Amino acid sequence: MNSGNASSSNNNSSSSNNNNNANNNRKNIQDTLDEPVLDTLLRDLNNVWAKMKQVLMPTGNQNLLKDWDLWGPLILCMTLAIRLSFSAPENQSAMVFTITFIIIWCGAAIITVNSKLLGAKMSFFQSICILGYCIFPLTIVSLITLLTNYFIVDLILVIIGFAWSVYASIGFLTDVRLSQKKTLVIYPIFLFYFIIAWMVIL
Repeated sequence: MNSGNASSSNNNSSSSNNNNNANNNRKNIQDTLDEPVLDTLLRDLNNVWAKMKQVLMPTGNQNLLKDWDLWGPLILCMTLAIRLSFSAPENQSAMVFTITFIIIWCGAAIITVNSKLLGAKMSFFQSICILGYCIFPLTIVSLITLLTNYFIVDLILVIIGFAWSVYASIGFLTDVRLSQKKTLVIYPIFLFYFIIAWMVIL
């Protein structure tokens, strides 16, 4: 009898916890739907900025970028594409913008598919998010080079931005646990950021 009562009590407790969790989830969703648009926008922008700072300091919270979004990568991609098209000849600016956009998104998708085929555990959009956010150093460098007129200075800055992007992305993607295939994962990442860096220095 005691065993039956204990089992019944545990089931009731588990059911109660599940109901509480469901109620909390519904409440959180309702709170998000009811909040002003400006508050939602500010919250999303704060999240984007937090992830950008995480790329600049990749030894911090490694789990931050696992809560993926595509707003940050889209903002960085647009900024870099506009910056590169701005310095291109007038009759080529639209083409440069389009090529930059395609290289970033298609490149990130190809790297992600490659990692998944090699056995990566990270989700598709998590990987896209990380690779997109990790162009932040190169985006900063591309804006700084607008203010400099010396090729050597630009080259040094681009090398630093390139190394930082590669280092950050590899650090965030280490949880794929592909120790025996690490080169096959890292090489496409290296090539991806090298192409972007080359476009910046041109």
